[in-house]
Amino acid sequence: MDIGVSSTEVFNLHVLLEQTETGRMIASIAELANCQVEADTRKEALAAIQDLVSDRLNNAEVVPLTVPLKQLDRDNPWTEFIGMFADDAEFAEMAAEWQVEREQDEDDQA
Repeated sequence: MDIGVSSTEVFNLHVLLEQTETGRMIASIAELANCQVEADTRKEALAAIQDLVSDRLNNAEVVPLTVPLKQLDRDNPWTEFIGMFADDAEFAEMAAEWQVEREQDEDDQA
């Protein structure tokens, strides 16, 4: 199975930098579980997290995985009823009465 990944590809990760209450910096990688370091400065934290990621990925392989999503049932069971009262004068009259009642209820609540 050829997945088309070469060893020269760039693997971009997101580094989350946080400063502790004591002023130290915590760097963690959002995409990798348990990949976190703590250092005195931002620069040291970034260097340390880069070393940690390099060590961790040195013996690992990163491959793309395409997962097809199940097709959702797009058939809405109510579709067949859309517009069924379009030309029904009696229904239009009832709908107008309901609208008046709603507006009166809204006025009463205000």
